[in-house]
Amino acid sequence: LPADAVQNSFGCGTPLAFAGVQPGQVVLDIGSGAGIDCFIAAEKVGPDGKVIGLDMTPEMIERARQNAKAAGFTNVEFRFGDAEKMPVEDASVDWVISNCVINLSPDKPAVFGEIGRILRPGGRISISDIVAQDLPEAVRQSRDAWTGCLAGAISEEAYVLGLEKAGLRDVRVTSRIVYDASQLKGLFGSSCCGAGPGQDVAALANAAAGKIWSARFEGVKPQPGSVATEVTIEPATQADLPAIEALLTEAGLPTDVTPHLVDFLVARHQGKVVGCTGLEAQGADALFRSLAVSPAYRGAGVGRRLYEALAEKARGKGVERAYLLTTTIAPLAEAWGFRLIDRDRVPAAIRETAQFQGGCCASALAMWLDLRSCSPKSCACT
Repeated sequence: LPADAVQNSFGCGTPLAFAGVQPGQVVLDIGSGAGIDCFIAAEKVGPDGKVIGLDMTPEMIERARQNAKAAGFTNVEFRFGDAEKMPVEDASVDWVISNCVINLSPDKPAVFGEIGRILRPGGRISISDIVAQDLPEAVRQSRDAWTGCLAGAISEEAYVLGLEKAGLRDVRVTSRIVYDASQLKGLFGSSCCGAGPGQDVAALANAAAGKIWSARFEGVKPQPGSVATEVTIEPATQADLPAIEALLTEAGLPTDVTPHLVDFLVARHQGKVVGCTGLEAQGADALFRSLAVSPAYRGAGVGRRLYEALAEKARGKGVERAYLLTTTIAPLAEAWGFRLIDRDRVPAAIRETAQFQGGCCASALAMWLDLRSCSPKSCACT
C-alpha cells in the first residue's frame, strides 16, 4: 500500500476486515481520503472489478490519484462529490464501504438514501463509523468534537433505523469499540487547529467517556419480491457445498453438511446458491435442519418453497413425522404447521443427532409436524 495512504488514514475501524468482497465486483468508498480502503478493496476485486473513491475535498482526490498511480492501481478511480448527492449511477454498486465519515454529514438521511439508490439488489454495506448516546451539550457544541468526528455522531439505533428506512435489510452491528477518556482526549485533540479557545479537552473527554464508540454496520439491499419466481429449488450437489457452508456460517448454524448432502436442497438464482435446507432421516422420523436464506432473498418466499420441497422429499423417503430445532423461526415454522414439543418426547434417534447434541442448540425450541396429515401447500404460509 502507498505509504502516504497509510500515513493519512484517519478511520475508526476496518470496514473490509471481514467483508465478503469478491473478484469482479464494484466497491464504492464514501469519504475515500488518501485512498487506503480503496486500495485494499482494489486487491479484493482484482483486475475485473472496480473501486470508486468519493471525496468532497479536491486536495484529497488529487492525493489519492497520485497514490494510485504510484502504486500501479488501474482498477480504482476517484470522484469529487458529496455523500448526500453521489455522482454514481442507480443500482451500479455491489458494496458500499465507509470509514468514519458519515457521522460528519449534516444530512445523514440523504446519505443513507443515496446508499440505497446506488446499491444493486443483493448489494451490501460494510461501514465503520462513530456513534454516540446521551452526549452532553458541551460536547455537542465543541469545535474540537466536530473536527475529531465526534459531535455529529448519532445513536447506534438511529443509524440502523436510517439504513433500514433507505431500504436496506438485515442491518446489524457486528463489532464495537467503546472509547474511554484517554482515547477520547486524543480524538478531541486531533483537530488540525489544536484545541479551541477556552476548551478543556480533558473535561470534554471525561464527560463523553463511555458514551462514544465506533461500530461496524452491515446490511443488504433486498431483491425485489418478483425474483422469487426466478428461484429454482434443486437437489444439492458436491459443488454446492462451499456455498451451503457459507450460508450456514452467516446464519450461525452448524456446518456439518457433508455426511447428509444427499438429503439437502438448494435454492438457486442465476446460478448462485441463495438458500438451503436438509434433513436427516431416521426411519419414519426425520430432523429438518439447516434452513438458511441469503439476506437479500428473505421475505420473497424462498424459505417457504424450500420447506415445501423438503417436506415432499421427506414423504418420498417414507418419513411420517418431522422435527426441528430453532432459536429464530418458531413463528414461521408454526405457520407451516409445526407445533412445540418437549425435548424428552422427541424420538431418541432424533435426539441423538449432532444437531440435538450440539451446544449451540441447547436453548433452541423443539417443534414437530405430522407429515401424514399436512400437505406442503396446506401448511405453508401464504
